[in-house]
Amino acid sequence: MTRTRVIALLVPLLLAGCTAKRNPASLSAADSTRGGDSAAIVLQAAPVGHILTYEERQGSVLYAKYCAVCHGKEGKGDGFNAFNLDPRPRDFSDSAYMVALSDGQIIQTITGGGRSVNKSPLMPSYGWTIDRSQIQYVAAYVRTFVYGN
Repeated sequence: MTRTRVIALLVPLLLAGCTAKRNPASLSAADSTRGGDSAAIVLQAAPVGHILTYEERQGSVLYAKYCAVCHGKEGKGDGFNAFNLDPRPRDFSDSAYMVALSDGQIIQTITGGGRSVNKSPLMPSYGWTIDRSQIQYVAAYVRTFVYGN
């Protein structure tokens, strides 16, 4: 079979795969973050009217796995474990506070934990748990909580 004929056969297949629409709620563990079934839960909690980008969707899976237990699935600082912590976890829906933070500050907090930014030492460091790109995904998703205000 000639190279031209192979390309002619593959192009329609590739184009069909690239144009297929995916339902964000159908994200699975195979979508690069190994987040399990929690992805659909957090995607439902995303602000109404905001369509999540790829980075935010990936961050939502990681957020559900590592952050929601303290910060809550809607980012209000009311997660299951929040009531055992003093001080309470940050409320990410507080737009006045979140707008004042740079992306670098959010990334540093996730990477080094609360102690690294002179906040609560109860906030753990995730720099050894998830990689840099995943930390950026979580930071992008954390930003989405202010859209509802």
